[in-house]
Amino acid sequence: MNNLQNAFYNILPIFLQNVACNIHGFKQKKLRYGGSFRDRLEWLEGTQWWTVNQIEEYQNQQLKKIIAHAYHTVPYYKRVFDNIRLKPNDIKTKEDLSKIPVLTKEDIRRNLADIISRDFKKFALIHSHTSGTSGKSLQFYMEPEAVQFRWAVWWRHKKRFRIAFDAPYATFTGLNAIPLNQKYPPFWRENKQMNQTVFTMHHIVPNKIQAIATRLNKGGFTYYAGYPSIIYVLARLLLEHGLKITRPPKVIFTGAENLYEHHRKVIAEVFQCVVTDQYGFSEGCGNASRCQHDVFHEDFEYGILECNNSVVHSDRSKEGRILATGFSSYAMPFIRYEVGDVGIWKPEASCSCGRHSRVLSKINGRVEDYVITPEGSRIMRFDYIFKDSHAVEEAQVVQYEKDSITVRVVRRPEYCQNDEELLRSEIKNKVSSKLKVNFEYIQEIEREANEKFRAVKSYLKEEQKIS
Repeated sequence: MNNLQNAFYNILPIFLQNVACNIHGFKQKKLRYGGSFRDRLEWLEGTQWWTVNQIEEYQNQQLKKIIAHAYHTVPYYKRVFDNIRLKPNDIKTKEDLSKIPVLTKEDIRRNLADIISRDFKKFALIHSHTSGTSGKSLQFYMEPEAVQFRWAVWWRHKKRFRIAFDAPYATFTGLNAIPLNQKYPPFWRENKQMNQTVFTMHHIVPNKIQAIATRLNKGGFTYYAGYPSIIYVLARLLLEHGLKITRPPKVIFTGAENLYEHHRKVIAEVFQCVVTDQYGFSEGCGNASRCQHDVFHEDFEYGILECNNSVVHSDRSKEGRILATGFSSYAMPFIRYEVGDVGIWKPEASCSCGRHSRVLSKINGRVEDYVITPEGSRIMRFDYIFKDSHAVEEAQVVQYEKDSITVRVVRRPEYCQNDEELLRSEIKNKVSSKLKVNFEYIQEIEREANEKFRAVKSYLKEEQKIS
């Protein structure tokens, strides 16, 4: 919603806000689950058992199709191919992808109009966007069929855990479905069109947790879905207030952020259920989903995930920046798109579940932001620093100037000086002994425009990062 729509929504009585949620739900249900969704989901439930040879043949076939389409109908790709004297027939298998230049977010921003296929009318496409760490919005377009393909992939993941399509569920989101100034229950909204109850992070706070727990126990939700950071905060509050979920979900599905292991442990303990996640991104050109054995399998039908600038470890696993080439959207093809994440691929695509698509042992999350130490190291993750700091509710590492960082901490009541000294010691011992560490204590860590949590944030200018 834009600001005007949001202001109007906020002054509506609650029953009309629920009506608005249902109208929105009706539109979303038609878009996501109409058209080819059912046929695509049925097909995907069979293809996940394909052999390695079948997977290779399929991906190479789809790759040739998307390359030919991009060259003949997308001005940007024709220009890129012609500049390096590359023809569509030069790309026959996945191994040939390295011949094509990497597509960056900045390439898309600068060439948006020329990356849309001339075979599609812009007004008939779904316009979407995602926010990068620089704060610049990345716009993109996809046809409705691509949206349905994506939701079919995501629903295949749910069906692995025996979730029925029409099962009631609770969503935990950063969207402002409930006015921020609302002081009394209900701190949720009902979207009956999708059998969904929406809870927002802004109201998952101590003085409202009792009402939320009561609603969760009343609802009989089959599963929960949402941002892991929000569900983790909910779990911690329930623990702190001695509240028990008497009707726990069967499964909790998280996405859009890294599911850290210590968060996962707390969530599983509180809700007494399986906690699983999948790896994907708004641009919709690649995906990986966990199986029942907690292993990430590439959703090979949806696209190719490439390990770029890879480093080979002693166990023969490969680590590198993830590039994605999607098969779902012909309206705006993403070919060798640099997602901004780092992945680690196992050497063999074997799993006791019986699936043969490539396996990722780890996905390290966004890499656009990092801290530079006095030694010149680029540190992108600090979650292991806080793993044993139980008195820390949330933390964010920010770099305003070289050679120093500020650790922004949301404290629990039991937090004391010893916790600060422990964190300082951990950073000194595990990150850099020369890095100056400052602490800032705050009530809440703000989310980005896309409502995502940023664990590491840099305000250094590009020339400071290089020098």
